[in-house]
Amino acid sequence: MNFVLLLAAFFLAPWSSQAQVNLLDAVTHPKYVENLPLPGKINATNGGYFRMDMREVTQHLGLYTGGVATPANKLYTKVWGYGMENGTITYPGPTFVAMEDVGIDVSWNNNLPNTHLLPVDQTLHWAAPPRYPRNGQPTVVHLHGGHTESASDGLPEAWFTRRFRDRGPNWVKKVYHYDNDQEAATLWYHDHALGITRLNVYAGLAGFYFLRDQNEMNLINNGTLPSGDYEREIVLQDRYFTNDGQLFLPSKFGDPFFEGTLGPEFLDFPNPSIVAEFFGDFMIVNGVAWPKLEVEQTKYRFRMLNGSDSRFYVLYLDDEGTVEEEKLPILQIGVDDGFLNNPVPVPNNELVIAPGERADIVIDFSQLPAGTRLIMKNRGPDGPFKGFNEDGDLDDGDNGVLDPANPLTTGQIMAFDVVDLVDDEPTFSVNTSSTLNNIVEYNLADADNTRRVAFFEGMDAMGRLQPIHGIINGDDPKVYGSDNPAELNGSLAWFEPITENPMLNDIEVWEAWNFTEDAHPMHLHLVAFNLLDIAPIEISEDGGADGGIVVIPQDQEEHHSHHSGNNGVGRYVVESSILETGPDANVGIPVPPAANQRGWKDTFILPPGTRARVIAKFDRPGRYVWHCHILSHEDHEMMRPYEVLLPIPRPVDPIVADYHPAEAALAANYPNPTSGSTTIPFFLPADDNIRVDIVDINGRPVKELASGLYPAGNHQLEWNGTNSAGSLVPSGIYIYQLHTSNEVFSQQMIIQR
Repeated sequence: MNFVLLLAAFFLAPWSSQAQVNLLDAVTHPKYVENLPLPGKINATNGGYFRMDMREVTQHLGLYTGGVATPANKLYTKVWGYGMENGTITYPGPTFVAMEDVGIDVSWNNNLPNTHLLPVDQTLHWAAPPRYPRNGQPTVVHLHGGHTESASDGLPEAWFTRRFRDRGPNWVKKVYHYDNDQEAATLWYHDHALGITRLNVYAGLAGFYFLRDQNEMNLINNGTLPSGDYEREIVLQDRYFTNDGQLFLPSKFGDPFFEGTLGPEFLDFPNPSIVAEFFGDFMIVNGVAWPKLEVEQTKYRFRMLNGSDSRFYVLYLDDEGTVEEEKLPILQIGVDDGFLNNPVPVPNNELVIAPGERADIVIDFSQLPAGTRLIMKNRGPDGPFKGFNEDGDLDDGDNGVLDPANPLTTGQIMAFDVVDLVDDEPTFSVNTSSTLNNIVEYNLADADNTRRVAFFEGMDAMGRLQPIHGIINGDDPKVYGSDNPAELNGSLAWFEPITENPMLNDIEVWEAWNFTEDAHPMHLHLVAFNLLDIAPIEISEDGGADGGIVVIPQDQEEHHSHHSGNNGVGRYVVESSILETGPDANVGIPVPPAANQRGWKDTFILPPGTRARVIAKFDRPGRYVWHCHILSHEDHEMMRPYEVLLPIPRPVDPIVADYHPAEAALAANYPNPTSGSTTIPFFLPADDNIRVDIVDINGRPVKELASGLYPAGNHQLEWNGTNSAGSLVPSGIYIYQLHTSNEVFSQQMIIQR
């Protein structure tokens, strides 16, 4: 983070003075009282159609008043959760258990109330339903890690309100389809609505999704992997609570993170306002504060998920009965999207896990005597994570050391209480010599293309930290207002032209450059990638005469039209654009990933001042997004769309001309944005009666471009930017739609006059 005032404002230690807000005291709160809950299971291994509800419920999260855990002191918290239609709603939601290549259909029914549990900052670029909040809160579900069609991906602009009365510009259909055409993995589903994801997930909208395959079933059936009662999912989150046990999120002066640290020039901050990052003081595990789990003297499999907004965890196991802190071994068997080839010990017996990441681990309790209590502890910081120094301490980014988490609160996660192994219970053989997978990773020689994307920080119009993405595109400065992606450079707002547009089935290397002072978890929708390497970069602030990367000073930057809460135009952001003056001149020696970070991933840690390279195959057409998985960053514009393009047939290329996907598709128009005419490509797998039309951002008809029976194949339509009366439409966001006999496909374009 580059702004001292903001740093002070947003990163007060969670145990600092509570100002005017009466919060539940995390220091004196009872710990290790409640048993670790096990989420309910939804058996989807045989396929089927599942109706899921989202509703508000009241739930005991293991909270007590008065610092004493008695039935009379129990507190109950309003949360949002998922559950089967007309069934029990829980936070976290029930765990789906699905099978490879056995698809399922899910309807996600929004029955959330009109009033949000948390303050909604409507100055952000967010869903902004036109009648908000009359039709309830916007939401959409993303299957994180899923190899999912665009229409079912849960894009941020595919949000919808209660009974689908209001819908976002990328909304397509009510029933989502998950093909499950990938190997066994620990996926999770969570809210992904534009500009409000952090609030909806904080309220409780998240759950696990286990995908099994025959390889995993063989490993279970032959006794290699723990299963049944010896396999547990664990989601880690942090929260604040008011004295009466309700969720609390800082949003105004007088709250923690704002208290007495901003000068009078910041008093026009909106109320409520987003914070740069969030770090709570209660550790919540599977929806309960500081739980305990009774474990037998055998091996257990734990499927770990960091479901926090901003917090990076550095987890280790400590025997409470020993004088010296001793970190017990942790064996990692899998990452985000599948098993490693072989189990590996985690480095230094510490599991580092960022928001959105998953880690499949095994802990062996067999050598511990009954009566032993292990504490899972956390030495990650109570603020932004910046990596480690050469001594293994938390780096502060300025040749110093950060304090670890508060040992009285956020430094503790949960307890494991060891009991005797039941005589007839199994033991499990998994060890570092076990063969779990046979991954053949991509390498640089496989790549069809290389892209350079970037992470920046600036300030928005209100003086708040503005996390934002962008690109490194040669030596030339950005041409503001250009329709041409080749003229773009540096930081880019959500509504600027799409610059990441791989062709279908291309394998690409994405170089991610982090020009900020903090680490970011980078997440790509659709694909599972391999992390190739990470290298340090050198940044010049003064013109970069010796080559390398130049960051244009803030006071030399233009105010660039950014967004309004509703329609994407009108706000301003001060950007931190960059120029490349010497390709790779100041890039250090690339370091390959640690053994426990290989395999198939969808989220990885990008340390500050580094360039990482990932490689993936983009094998589904349509719109997706890539973003930072710090939810407060994602909601404040650190997210960009990308488009996997269909090949357009050309007579000279019979391979392309013979391309026929299995389902209809509506591709990205070009150019976009446009000041005049634009081309709209689409594909039909069979002859069909279709309609293609244009509507405005509120769904009002603008013009019908085509209707009637169209033959199978690729088609293109031209729109000249006029309405049905022949008049030029004004600047703004427009939606073009393909109506087939079975589905409606939607895409977004921008008109700039």
